[in-house]
Amino acid sequence: MATSSWSDFFYWLVGTPQPLIQFVSSINWIALLLAIGTPTIILYARHEVRLRRLRQIQDFYHYFGKPRDASNGLATNPSFEFVRSKYTADLKLSDEDKKVYETSDESGRLKMLIGAAEKRQVIFGFRLFCSAFGFMVISYFGFDLLGKSLACGLTSTGQCFGPSTQTNKVEALLIIASLTFAGAYIASIRTMLSRLSLFDLSSNTFLRVTGETLASIIVTLVLYAALSSVLSVATGSSATTPTADNPQHISVLWLAAATLLGLVPQSSTKFLIVKLQEKINWIKTTDDRFVEITRVTSPEVIDGVDYEIRFRLEDCGIFDVQNLATYNPILMHIETPYSIYLCIDWIAQAQLCHIVGLERFLILRELNIRTIFDLERAIDSIYSPSQFDDMYASVLFAPTERLRQAVAKSDSVFIVKTENGVEQLTADEFCKWARLQVSTNPDLLSISAEHLMCWITDDLHVRRLRRLWNDIAESLEPGSNYFEDSKRNPKNENWRTFRTDGQALQSSATTKAAAE
Repeated sequence: MATSSWSDFFYWLVGTPQPLIQFVSSINWIALLLAIGTPTIILYARHEVRLRRLRQIQDFYHYFGKPRDASNGLATNPSFEFVRSKYTADLKLSDEDKKVYETSDESGRLKMLIGAAEKRQVIFGFRLFCSAFGFMVISYFGFDLLGKSLACGLTSTGQCFGPSTQTNKVEALLIIASLTFAGAYIASIRTMLSRLSLFDLSSNTFLRVTGETLASIIVTLVLYAALSSVLSVATGSSATTPTADNPQHISVLWLAAATLLGLVPQSSTKFLIVKLQEKINWIKTTDDRFVEITRVTSPEVIDGVDYEIRFRLEDCGIFDVQNLATYNPILMHIETPYSIYLCIDWIAQAQLCHIVGLERFLILRELNIRTIFDLERAIDSIYSPSQFDDMYASVLFAPTERLRQAVAKSDSVFIVKTENGVEQLTADEFCKWARLQVSTNPDLLSISAEHLMCWITDDLHVRRLRRLWNDIAESLEPGSNYFEDSKRNPKNENWRTFRTDGQALQSSATTKAAAE
């Protein structure tokens, strides 16, 4: 009885059908493990991310969600409700738990939701795993081809993928496909991890990476089939049929290009469109005259954000100052290792930079205005002297280099009405003219500065941050606004001093007590 192979041994031992054993023996178990293990680990990590962040939300509410007025506070703050719903929308509660949930306060609801997450009571958890089936299939065959390609040294021998029946072109295409898959797999892992950090991993994520991987492979194969012959002629490569003794080496340029086209999502498709655009004139082109003056502003201009923090913020989808200015501070605190106060400070700085521009932002920072609320207090506060309106209006009406470039690039001029009639003004002259229009008297200047402040701080993301600022300030109690010996402390009302001509005069109560 033949037992010289594993299939013969099992057949002799248990009578297993020979075809089934041969099928099992032909499976690439390493490729199968990588194909199934990748989405499984990602989904398990998603569960851990949910639990950790729900506990962070619970702690955040415990410290800041107890206002003096029970009708207000974080429990009714839309920013907090959005963060909570993001991590609990797909959790499933039993009918009895739903009744208790409706009658519980915010702390009790968070405890019930955390309990449901620990028990993995997710509405569509199984469907999320099923949506990754296509990715697993592509990954299995991709890793199987990649292993065989690497075993052949990325050269076509006619025997890399089976018996010596492969032609030169087919085997080269399979090697190119395996390298494209390798790049697309890395890109897919990056996409899934970025979605995981944002807790945005859904069925659409798996379907998207599956479709992009398949599209990258197909388009790269088309490009290789169409251009490889031209490159072979240009480089003098041989087009003979490969053998084990005479392998066919694929161009190093194509080996690198296949990996890169798979590594950058949709890059192969975009490359093909760009090449076709040169031949087709009915595709709409882009007006890039103002590219130099419409560059994005890096978050590194924000005080406290360095090179490493910038890339950490990119995991949250924050790539420039505008993204940071409109971000939910509670969500940033939950999804990053940074404290809530740090997040609020960065976002308040970004809002000022985004609204007034980078040049004016840097100038205002040197004048002790760091955030959007500093500027609002300096101009709009009832305690603000009118001289501050004049000081900061000068900065807000100042011409900038970006304004000059925009006027120069568009070849535009400002047409205004002056004492001499209608005149054409340059950017600098227009800013000077606009400043003079609101400076005819101090009252008009104050009204103009306050009106300007009103509209630049009325964006929804500024109002959201102001609401959160007030809610947290409310939870910190009034005593956090001043020191015990501060003149603003109501207890010290009779001990305030006012300085006139450089002499310190005591309050009337103190003077009377000294006279007695």
